[in-house]
Amino acid sequence: MESKYKVVLLSIILITIVIASFFVEERVNMEGRFVQPFGSLYSLIKDESIHIKLSSKEKRFINKNFSKKNTIIINSKDLFGKSRKAVASLIEKDVLNKKRVSFHMLGTDNQGRDIVKMLIVATRNNLILSLIAVFFSIILGMFIGILQGYILNRDTTPYHQKIRYVFSFLINSITSVPMLVWLLIIVLFNEMVIDVDNDFIKTVCTFIFLGSFYYASILSQTIEAHIISLKELEFLSTSEIMGLSKIKIIFNHIIKTNLGGLLLSQSLMIIIQMIMLEITISFEYIDFGLESTISYGTLITGMFKPHSSNMMIPIIFAGIVCSILKLIISNNKRMNA
Repeated sequence: MESKYKVVLLSIILITIVIASFFVEERVNMEGRFVQPFGSLYSLIKDESIHIKLSSKEKRFINKNFSKKNTIIINSKDLFGKSRKAVASLIEKDVLNKKRVSFHMLGTDNQGRDIVKMLIVATRNNLILSLIAVFFSIILGMFIGILQGYILNRDTTPYHQKIRYVFSFLINSITSVPMLVWLLIIVLFNEMVIDVDNDFIKTVCTFIFLGSFYYASILSQTIEAHIISLKELEFLSTSEIMGLSKIKIIFNHIIKTNLGGLLLSQSLMIIIQMIMLEITISFEYIDFGLESTISYGTLITGMFKPHSSNMMIPIIFAGIVCSILKLIISNNKRMNA
């Protein structure tokens, strides 16, 4: 039961992140300054009424930063860097007034956006994209799986067997091709046929096609094998003898009673793979996926150009989200075992 409570708690955390994403502002901080984890932005305001003798270092700092304005924004690294002594001395002499304007627990990205807020928004966008693929894979995969595992498998006429053989041949052909090959085919199809400049729409189309073809085929095989293993369909035969229609048997005795846990596990596994896939295709040197939409991939790509260590934060956070989903899958399998 303890693991069940942990899964519930982790699920609530994910749901809370998604809900919070709708209230997060994507504003850039003052001057778009880059800040490292646990760093802050400070405003330094020059007091024009103070006229005292300054050292050469203090004069150089004032002339360099306050020649055209009386206020500058500086991050904590710069504040305690080479100019630390000059700044501290000017603050002590009341020539400069220091005020912290923002604190960034995980720092900022290359555009000066708070990484915590961006991770919340990226989680929502990645889950939306993943759920699109899950939706199409479940609809098509469940239809084909039930068709092969129950309807065509129950009717043993040569006509039905031929149809089942055709479906099996097509499904096996699709799943025998690696997912990356299908991804390349779908991307090329999008570029040649679906001429859309919007990167989000192109990525959505890629996920729809991938879910409809590749993941739907894998899911249909899993569902077919699961239905066939259900005590050699004895309870289905009993339901038919009692006069229940096949539609009621499919919805009440197959989908509702026996496929719930399987669909949940498969859906979460697809979400995990879609999150990793989005990070891969949105990377700068691959450039198949998102560009302007905030996601794990675009955050990593944006911080890759200045080679900032902050780029590891979205990778770690995505790994944590995937680990939570994997834990839910493991707990679901134990409960259904």
